[in-house]
Amino acid sequence: MNKKAFLISLVVLAFLQVAFVPAFGSYAPNTQNGTANHAAVMQNTNSLNWAGYVASSNMKSPSATVTSVAGSWIVQNVTGSGQKATYSSQWIGIGGFFSGDSSLIQTGTESDYNGGGATSYSAWWELLPAAETTITGMTVTPGDIMQAHIFTVSSTSNLWNIYLNDTTKHETFYKQVTYASSKLSAEWIEERPQVNGHLSTLADFGTAYFGQNYTKIIGTANATISGVAGSISSFSYESITMVTYSSTLAQPSLLNSDGTSFTVTYVGSTHGSKKVK
Repeated sequence: MNKKAFLISLVVLAFLQVAFVPAFGSYAPNTQNGTANHAAVMQNTNSLNWAGYVASSNMKSPSATVTSVAGSWIVQNVTGSGQKATYSSQWIGIGGFFSGDSSLIQTGTESDYNGGGATSYSAWWELLPAAETTITGMTVTPGDIMQAHIFTVSSTSNLWNIYLNDTTKHETFYKQVTYASSKLSAEWIEERPQVNGHLSTLADFGTAYFGQNYTKIIGTANATISGVAGSISSFSYESITMVTYSSTLAQPSLLNSDGTSFTVTYVGSTHGSKKVK
């Protein structure tokens, strides 16, 4: 899955029609999540495929100084009916938010409905533009508490460590990779992926829970930016609302008082009808 986000402005609908920029990412055969095309208003950004939070050194003029992102979440239970397949994922990542940034390193979980009465859950990691890799040694199920961490070996290195832990089942994944990241942004995201080049229908996940207030794991919803470690609210940040051109799909809450936790609420779904180039 390409996990690049499509971000669109709040200004006017006419602008939305020209602000659409393809996203990238991946999960499962023929599925992709995407990166973000930045078009922000105040402290909120609208996206066609992301909901959650992003942090940077400066949301208007970022520097390449993001060297770590950490997160935790509760694997969501998705529901569905009928023959329409629906898709959703939860993840943390670095890069891919600002316009022109095609890099994104990430790890997360997938929660889908197959359109035939069954749901499926899995874990993955990904380096854009390569396809997502499913973590076969993890047996993810709804309600599992996940802990994730992505960080560089050093601030000048392209060597990265990727950790994903299912703390409920005591299953752990670790991978060290070489990757040329932009280091421009850190993200904590709920996403609907692309399927066969189109944005998919978002799965009904109810409410997604991110951060230590819900998982009880200290030091999550954290990043290291410009050599400083802190929670989301320690940095320049924005919330991201997932929308169509006419409605809201998923809405993030405000950050809690210490900036470590938030929820994303499912509002509605749409059929992915726009071709991703």
